[in-house]
Amino acid sequence: MIVKKEQKSEILKKSDKMMDTHREFLDMDTDEEDFGHQESPDAGEEFVVPSEPEKPIFSEKDLIALVKYVKDLTIYSCNGVSWNEHSDETIQEYFKNPSYTVLTTFYDKDELNAMFDIPIHASKGFTYFLRSSWQIYTPENFLKTVSFGSISNNIKSNVLKFVENMYAPIVLHSEDYASFLRNDVFLNLHEFIVHLMEEVYKPMGRTILYVPKERLLQTFLKSDTGNYFLLGTNKTTAISEEDERKRKLVDRLEKVVCFWIRQIRRATMTSMRRQINNIQDEVDYWNAKHSNLNHLCTQLLNTEVRLIIDILKNLHSPSASELEKLTIHIDARLEEASSNLMYLNILLRFCKNLNIPEDVENSVTEALLLILFIWTESSFYSTKRNIKILCQALSSQIMEQCKRYIKLDVALGSNPEMGIQMLEKCIFCCNVYKTIYDNVMINVTCRINLNRKWDINQQEVFSKINIFKQRCYDVIEICEALIVFGRDVKIGLIGGPNGTEYEAYLREIESLFYENLNEIIMARDIVFDVTGSIWFIKIKQFRYMDLQLENMVVNLINDIFKNVKNIEEGIEAIYVLQKFKKRENLRELLQKKWIQIWKIFSNEIEYCYISAINRSKEETDVGVTLLCILQYLRNQHSIITNALDWIGDCDFGNCVLQRYEHVVDVIDKRRKMFNIYNTNGTQYI
Repeated sequence: MIVKKEQKSEILKKSDKMMDTHREFLDMDTDEEDFGHQESPDAGEEFVVPSEPEKPIFSEKDLIALVKYVKDLTIYSCNGVSWNEHSDETIQEYFKNPSYTVLTTFYDKDELNAMFDIPIHASKGFTYFLRSSWQIYTPENFLKTVSFGSISNNIKSNVLKFVENMYAPIVLHSEDYASFLRNDVFLNLHEFIVHLMEEVYKPMGRTILYVPKERLLQTFLKSDTGNYFLLGTNKTTAISEEDERKRKLVDRLEKVVCFWIRQIRRATMTSMRRQINNIQDEVDYWNAKHSNLNHLCTQLLNTEVRLIIDILKNLHSPSASELEKLTIHIDARLEEASSNLMYLNILLRFCKNLNIPEDVENSVTEALLLILFIWTESSFYSTKRNIKILCQALSSQIMEQCKRYIKLDVALGSNPEMGIQMLEKCIFCCNVYKTIYDNVMINVTCRINLNRKWDINQQEVFSKINIFKQRCYDVIEICEALIVFGRDVKIGLIGGPNGTEYEAYLREIESLFYENLNEIIMARDIVFDVTGSIWFIKIKQFRYMDLQLENMVVNLINDIFKNVKNIEEGIEAIYVLQKFKKRENLRELLQKKWIQIWKIFSNEIEYCYISAINRSKEETDVGVTLLCILQYLRNQHSIITNALDWIGDCDFGNCVLQRYEHVVDVIDKRRKMFNIYNTNGTQYI
């Protein structure tokens, strides 16, 4: 609330302790012939620029008192807030230098501040102190003469309240203006208030009629109706000064009523571009519209508003007639809003209990049938354009409930597998919704009314659903990357001389991945924002880095298997790298490395076969040697076949196993043959 004390227009006398009493002032000669002409200095004289008035001199006690006044008058809601260390100096300078006309105090950065201007950033408002140029404040006159007030953070609203309720009544009832200025001043004042009200109330969705506080009763009711003149009278016709004032007043009222008409037309229109996130948003829209129209009806019954309308009606004003027609239109729109709210509240109560995504089939079917009921019964929602809004609202409602079901903290954190299950369930829910929508709208609508066709654009109904599904796929992709590149307890099992180096490289890949993942986690609030486009940039960056990590893993796998010389090392490496099989490209690479291990086994088989075939019966202990070869092959076979359970078989491996069976059979027969022909007769088992 603005507190203001009008300043007296007199020059303050300066006290002995504050001003030099012996100061002299020069008077300017104003002879008629020289008045208005600048005197040029005589030759040889130096032009002297007039100096500004002397600044007052205060004692320390007076400055402390004045600073205390300012701080006491500073209006701030919280107590115990300290002042900036430089604020006292600023306030003192304001009193010591009367050229500063404005002093403001405001809250910023957890403290109160002072400055000689209006603060640009004052989130909690500010307190101002005003004075005329070179007006001197003293401890004795400050509280009596100061003009001060407070402005909240809503500056436009504060200005409107002051101008409409304080400044305008004073100006409109003042007789200080000359007749030729009066109409322009009043007209500009009305126009300013009207536009300021528009700035303040339009964002709130409220329609407030501006009622000018002019002397309507005194101007019109005290005169006889016979003295009224009709609108459209030739303005060149000589009329009395009183009638001229009436005519200008009526012109001003006409302009105000024309603005009312524009306001009412806008208030009775239905916005088709409003943002609807769910059924509740549609209910809120019509509740606000109903409240606004109801309040508008109340305003039109106001005594001052009716007086303006009656004055213009008596003068046969076309704007008054137009306003009366719009009044009837308001009643129709109010009835429409009431009807819409009746249907929408039924739909809202049902949608609040939607069991999605758990029981999507029954929930969606009942919701769509309810929308069809509204389509057939409501006059407003019977049109294609309006019923489409409800279908879009249902799509948004389903999407919002799916978003609440998905736990991103779990999906992108401790349990990506569970996150994938939640996301896939929501995708399934969206697909079921689309299927049921197609079935209901094709099979049911034709039976409701053969003369009406359901021709809603399906793309518009499911646009948000389709974007949401794609976002779910994006998050599934991230979860799968987390499973592949996330931390693994198996690291530390890589053997070989370079095992430690490989493990460090894997740790580096993990660290780079989590840096990439953290960028997504920081942007988790926009993941399912289907109206924004920032997510496309985030997921593109993630995919690029993900591809780089994949290439790093490819290089690592190739390096590891360059040094693999036997089956044990190869299987051990595949076991450590097993999680990378969940990535398609890496799975193919690991499959090739698995074939590489089979080739090692195949080479072992061929080596053993050749070694066994080249054995001669003349050799000592040839049977023992062949038995050792058999045991070695059987041991290698056991190792590689046991790995089949978790690595999987391959066609090449099946061929190697057939070769193994053949070679083992050959070696075993050869061993038995050598036993039979053994010269010592020793039997080798």
